[in-house]
Amino acid sequence: MTSPQTVPIGTGLTEIRERTRAYYNAVGSRYFELFKDELAQKTDDRALLTRFSELLGLKAELCDAGCGPCGHVTRFLADQGLHVTGVDLSDRCIDLARAAQPELTFRVMDMARMDFGSGSLDGLVAYYSILYTPKAHLPTLFQEFHRVLKPRGKLLVVVEEGDGEGWIPDPMGTGEPTYWVDFREPELRSILESNGFHSLYSAVRDPYHFEIQVRRISVIAETIAYPV
Repeated sequence: MTSPQTVPIGTGLTEIRERTRAYYNAVGSRYFELFKDELAQKTDDRALLTRFSELLGLKAELCDAGCGPCGHVTRFLADQGLHVTGVDLSDRCIDLARAAQPELTFRVMDMARMDFGSGSLDGLVAYYSILYTPKAHLPTLFQEFHRVLKPRGKLLVVVEEGDGEGWIPDPMGTGEPTYWVDFREPELRSILESNGFHSLYSAVRDPYHFEIQVRRISVIAETIAYPV
């Protein structure tokens, strides 16, 4: 991934969410072609998603937040016996996901302002989807995740490792910059634990040969009561 560069664009959460929506409306089809079959090659990712599914149990209510155009993570989780709703900012991504996985449920929704009722979900997956939110706004995101999850509800977050944050040239070639955030494992756990979660498991894996050559971080956490 290209190192983030300073671009003279505002970094308010609303503006960045809208730019992310427009970006994925533009690149959704290209993203689909590149990544629709990626889980077939990723044994570690399948094992991680299976581990998370087993923590939840059969028929648990789950959200795949930022499901993208492929719906492949939503599909994998549904195949584990979970009731999964895939949500994404981009209506183009949701159209593509519905076409690819017509028997599953997908909804256009901003994961920073979800339509789910408070305490309505057993679990939530954010599979490389928080990477487009500035770190200064992550408390808003994680507090929303906390709101929709039941007590001791489970959260899985997967990100890329690094120290960069900012606007980067579009890796998909549209010419528009997109916001990108990298993390370190202790940093991600600290943000979660400051916003109502307790870390149950974390790991860092090396990239596969066909991926961008940066390590991947995964954290499984569960909701706890906020400190008084």
